[in-house]
Amino acid sequence: MKIGIAAAMVLALAFFAPSVFAQSNEEKLKDVLAKMEEADKAVKTFETDYSQEIFYTATGEKQLINGNLKYKKPDGIFITQKAPQEQKIYISGGKITVYTPENDQAVIDDWKNMINGDFAPASLISFGSGWKDIQKNNAIDYAAEDEDNYILEIYPNSKKEWTMQIYVSKKTFYPVKAIVLSGGISVNVSLANVKTNQNFKKDIFKFKAPEGVEVIKL
Repeated sequence: MKIGIAAAMVLALAFFAPSVFAQSNEEKLKDVLAKMEEADKAVKTFETDYSQEIFYTATGEKQLINGNLKYKKPDGIFITQKAPQEQKIYISGGKITVYTPENDQAVIDDWKNMINGDFAPASLISFGSGWKDIQKNNAIDYAAEDEDNYILEIYPNSKKEWTMQIYVSKKTFYPVKAIVLSGGISVNVSLANVKTNQNFKKDIFKFKAPEGVEVIKL
């Protein structure tokens, strides 16, 4: 059976296009991650307002969280959560302290224990410098891009129990948004009003219990 030149070209594209596109996406991923890492090196401090919307598919309920986050390298994070409940969250030296003024209570735990499996704004800001560690247990793929952002997808190597899409600004190469799907729950995290390399006082990242506050260590 003879086939025309045009048909032969179509068949050739059908066989070879997938590998070409895969290679192209792999190169794009390397380029975006390299530029994110480079942009991260220029940042000593980082401040952002954030909003986090959690949607429960089974019940149709929504939870809205918002606040302000301050970050100072290497591991100083201070979060002022404004809604739905006022909280102050301190992260330093591998420890996290969640202080709830309304309850006069503060809970101290290891950072990994409380953040593992969570997709909070604090996880986004360190992505540029921490993607190599993330890649040890997870796959990172180049998914797509829109007018303003590159979109990366992350999911576990062992079991695809969750997926996360990170939107990376084409201008700054900082993450600006994340969409997470996990077991009937979707989480949308957005960052806004980003400021870099400000002077923060050192003591804002350390929790000092006010008088009468119960401190619980887990």
